[in-house]
Amino acid sequence: MLRWITALILILLASTPAYSADFKWNDEHGQSFSLAELEGTPVVLHLWASWCPPCRTEMKAFSEWSETHSELTVLMVSLDRKHSDASSFLNSIDIDRPSLLSDASQARNLGARALPSTIIVAADGSIKQRYRGAHDWSDADFSKKVLSQLHP
Repeated sequence: MLRWITALILILLASTPAYSADFKWNDEHGQSFSLAELEGTPVVLHLWASWCPPCRTEMKAFSEWSETHSELTVLMVSLDRKHSDASSFLNSIDIDRPSLLSDASQARNLGARALPSTIIVAADGSIKQRYRGAHDWSDADFSKKVLSQLHP
């Protein structure tokens, strides 16, 4: 009997949506947001930091990819300690996006173990994919792969 109960608990835990991680971030004005607020919407969550060389290398291409797919909800969330560091970097490469900040513990809750990390969150809150490290966002095949995970 204990085996059946254990199996049932494992099945229930496996089906729990990713929003249970309750990822939070704040904007330049100190307003807090939560991934749970976007339930019902697929999200591309891109975690980066201005001090991270691979992040700096891929950021322009990622930003251009996200602009090309303006129908998507794309969040570029920095793990910098200060908004000014994130904003300065974005401005230096001509990216006109708001500075959004979170911290490493929030990122780890979603399974991010490297920077940059891009996490594909389905509308039901489940994590469809984690992409760790820099990627070629101009690659059409990679783009199709990402888009297919957002629109099953």
